[in-house]
Amino acid sequence: MLTEQVAYINSMYGIRILLNSLSLLIDMVRFTNLGVRLLIGSQRTINESGYFPAFSSLLHLLTCVAVLISLVEHCEQTYSQRVRIIRFIDHLLINKNPDDDLRSAVNELRELVQDRPVTFNMANFFTLNYSLLISIASVVVTYTIILLQSVK
Repeated sequence: MLTEQVAYINSMYGIRILLNSLSLLIDMVRFTNLGVRLLIGSQRTINESGYFPAFSSLLHLLTCVAVLISLVEHCEQTYSQRVRIIRFIDHLLINKNPDDDLRSAVNELRELVQDRPVTFNMANFFTLNYSLLISIASVVVTYTIILLQSVK
């Protein structure tokens, strides 16, 4: 039943999460680029407002980062529950010496938990995990460097 719920969540919200994540990625590149350009002085504003536009852009960037980190963190917390369940079952089997009926039921649960892990994905393109955050950070840095090279 749990794996059916995960499949339902992935099918109903996978595309939405993918599109929102792409939007956040574009915003992160845009805000980083704008913030850096304002800080180094290559981008002029209509009125000389100092560092406020750069600070505002960097805060927008941090908001996008916080949303992505929160999304991935909640998924990773779910993944860590699988490890905790397996540890608990191992502890039960090794230290408590259950009777044969309970042992076979717990072994069956352990095999089910190991063979069918819970994973959340973005429309079957990406799995939501910590490595996705590293990939997003590298994309933001790469595109920011490319865009900043065009500064005249």
